[in-house]
Amino acid sequence: MNFVLKYQKYFIILLLSLVLGLIRWSFLEKDFPLLGLSDLQIRAIRIKELSQKTVDSSIDFKLMKEIVSNKAFPIIDARDTESYNEGYIGDAINIDSYLLIENEDEIELGKFYNFLDTLSSNRIVIYCWNPDCDRADFLKAFLIDSKILLEDNIFLYEGGWDEWHSYYEE
Repeated sequence: MNFVLKYQKYFIILLLSLVLGLIRWSFLEKDFPLLGLSDLQIRAIRIKELSQKTVDSSIDFKLMKEIVSNKAFPIIDARDTESYNEGYIGDAINIDSYLLIENEDEIELGKFYNFLDTLSSNRIVIYCWNPDCDRADFLKAFLIDSKILLEDNIFLYEGGWDEWHSYYEE
């Protein structure tokens, strides 16, 4: 009995702390789980796993789908602007490689350097229409020759828009 009376105050403080903590947690955003990982933490883990994955310079549809769903790497659409406006993969930005490389178009150069300034990853994915389209290869060569990115950090999605669109046709 003496034991219960001696520790009764500590038990009440502990119980009150637990109840108040749970009440506070219920008012927090739901991206802060009580147990386990939040969606943001899970996404960060997936991106880290993708970044550490050894990948050939060309990637397949399955890996591209994973990159897009996790927003792991920036994606560049090397097709012309009209084609890009008709549809693109994920959050891809359009940099028309012909206008950039052959014509040194100021608008494309501006978009390109703006993209480089906001680049949060040292790895990027470039795609074009399909394996027969050489715009993505030209852009990759331009990035390597300009010493903007290392060759190991530039991936080509060989299937391109044609393959992607065939799986996600509306």
